[in-house]
Amino acid sequence: MQFINKLKDGDELNSVYHVKIKSQATAKTGKEYFNVCLSDKTGTIDAKIWDVNAPGIEEFKAGDFVTVEGDVISYNNQLQVKVSRLRIADKDEFNNEDYFATSKYKKEDMAKELDSLIANVKNKNYSKLLKSFFIDDKKFREKFLSHQGAKTVHHSFVSGLVEHTISTTKLAIAIANNYDDINLDLVITTSLLHDIAKIDEIAPYPINEYTDEGMLVGHIVLGYEIISKKIDELGGFSEVEKYELLHCILSHHGTPEFGSPKQPMLMEAYIVSQADNTDAKLELMRENIANAKITNKMDSNGFITNKFLGTNFRESKLNP
Repeated sequence: MQFINKLKDGDELNSVYHVKIKSQATAKTGKEYFNVCLSDKTGTIDAKIWDVNAPGIEEFKAGDFVTVEGDVISYNNQLQVKVSRLRIADKDEFNNEDYFATSKYKKEDMAKELDSLIANVKNKNYSKLLKSFFIDDKKFREKFLSHQGAKTVHHSFVSGLVEHTISTTKLAIAIANNYDDINLDLVITTSLLHDIAKIDEIAPYPINEYTDEGMLVGHIVLGYEIISKKIDELGGFSEVEKYELLHCILSHHGTPEFGSPKQPMLMEAYIVSQADNTDAKLELMRENIANAKITNKMDSNGFITNKFLGTNFRESKLNP
């Protein structure tokens, strides 16, 4: 992989990139050409296809992954790619993690931490439910470990879903351990399962758009349906085990205005909803602080405004 931020004038290019923009233009001579913006996780670079009908230039569109051959040149003090050959890349030629923002944590490390949290669940029915998703179903596991946590707002990056899930679970455990009358197995199980339907609600990168079922039904109800069906398939659950867990899933956004069909009626449900909300809000603050530093949207006193949080907030002056 030839990452864009490492390219320099005179480099010969032969690598896969994501097409961010494709437009047709006309040169002064009247000849048509393509303006293309190529991207990876390190940045973007403009590319030109001067002969749109040249052999070796396949039909492609914005959103495609393409294998590009050409030369990196400097034009008006900006790097640019003069494309000689271009074709749509095969799926096994690229990894989404090279092209989109990715969790700062290694996926393999988060997978191990996920397994460790599952191992802490002593209730045999909750344990087998978790293992049926995260251990036994290899296809689901891989999707979950790679999926974004949201379309935008927070954890909207590759492996953001598992990062958010682990963080929410650890926060929920910390709260639950402060009290001696909490069903910790219920808290852990719900925390690990609360967003599993995000993989159905939002199409994975590079699409990153709500699916029809995601838009019309949403991950809370989809998650309820998936988990309820799996519980019935596995069998052995008491009604209390089943419906307390499903209640926690349905209420994990806290209130109807945030999409919860039910408000928390169990201490465990309240803990999970608060842990979920806290992790989402703190990650949103972190992302806004980082973005404000890049775009100079932080005022002279260090304050940042965010419409999702509905408030101003400020980075601590003690932060390095």
